[in-house]
Amino acid sequence: MRTPAARTRRLLVTVGAAALLTLGAAGQSWASTPTVRWSTSAPTPVTKVTLPMSFESAPDASGIYFAYYTTLESGTRPYAGFQPKPVSGSGQPQLQAVFSSFNANATTTDSNCSYGADGGAGVSCAVRFDYTKGTMYALVLQRASDDGTTQLMTGDVVNRSTGAAVAHIGSFRLPIASGRFKASDAGFVEPYLTAGCAQRVTVTYGTPTGTEGGVTYTGGLPTVTDPTSGSCLSSTSTDTSAGRQVTVTGDQYTGG
Repeated sequence: MRTPAARTRRLLVTVGAAALLTLGAAGQSWASTPTVRWSTSAPTPVTKVTLPMSFESAPDASGIYFAYYTTLESGTRPYAGFQPKPVSGSGQPQLQAVFSSFNANATTTDSNCSYGADGGAGVSCAVRFDYTKGTMYALVLQRASDDGTTQLMTGDVVNRSTGAAVAHIGSFRLPIASGRFKASDAGFVEPYLTAGCAQRVTVTYGTPTGTEGGVTYTGGLPTVTDPTSGSCLSSTSTDTSAGRQVTVTGDQYTGG
């Protein structure tokens, strides 16, 4: 459900695909970017994961991807996350939410999705929405259903505080053997455009949750660790009442 207040702008398939195919264009690999570790604390794989994040300060520009791996039981590894984007025509700051699979067997009929992922096989889904700084938004990723042969994977954004739907990212099907989400995983903060190396963004990671069998488990706060070399980004972290606040700064940043 999209409300007028949310002012969600659905991306055309071609625009969404073009945006996603730029991931990694700066020549960065995840191994040479700040890395994220997160856990739902669930004792088993889960059918649904909820990954909250708020943006306290972000430039009116593209270039940095705050991503989560969401590895499934088979080992196939969908990505999901947020990218700050230029302001909308109404002057509101925007985020792009991403949900993508690099599985060559992925299929989709969702109008927010298109074939191809980071220049290779798979499916990429994306949507942009106007956001309020400091509001915690959550990626809600689900193994929503199966037809005996394939399983439907869905990605949505909700307001973490109210539970209200904000935006539908997209959906795709994977072989049913792909299974559920692992209870713990990793992620990265990537300068997918060279311009990302000249930006500073402050975000707050909330506590992930995992749901299985009608039970929801709550993990601890994710951690962000810088690589010893090879990245143009560095980070600092501090704990607040809202979660783990992380400021990521590019080595070409010239602001105050």
